[in-house]
Amino acid sequence: MTNATRKIFAHSTLLASVAGALLALTPVLSTPAHASTGYYQQFGGRPGTTALINRFVGDVLADSRINFYFAHTNIPALKAALVNQVCNLEGGGCPFNMNMHTIHENMGVTQAAFNALAEDMIRALDEQRIPVAAQNNLLAKLAAMEPEIVTK
Repeated sequence: MTNATRKIFAHSTLLASVAGALLALTPVLSTPAHASTGYYQQFGGRPGTTALINRFVGDVLADSRINFYFAHTNIPALKAALVNQVCNLEGGGCPFNMNMHTIHENMGVTQAAFNALAEDMIRALDEQRIPVAAQNNLLAKLAAMEPEIVTK
């Protein structure tokens, strides 16, 4: 799959909310399915996942479209939670059981903000040189959370 094809796949998955169709077929994904540990290793294990999240959060905080959502956020705690979430989603066995709806229900997250966040994640994945299959696996799982996160 070419880089352009992967980006089209990722954007169509995230931005067109294909995940909504998947959610109609499955229960709410507050505890998403785990990936094989092979994906987690492709992220570079805990050090690679931490580097990805550091880059991603840095991009988000620099993104004027969405950084105001994080103005009063404990950034070290956010990074730790995101590292555990990606680790959990990609099969690393890290504990993560936060309910996405509960966390985001009072934030007023718009579809445009969700899309901007997705763009920042895609950029961070590319910059960290995460293999395409591992990227698409994570992006599909994150896209499936869109109905729980977008509240406005």
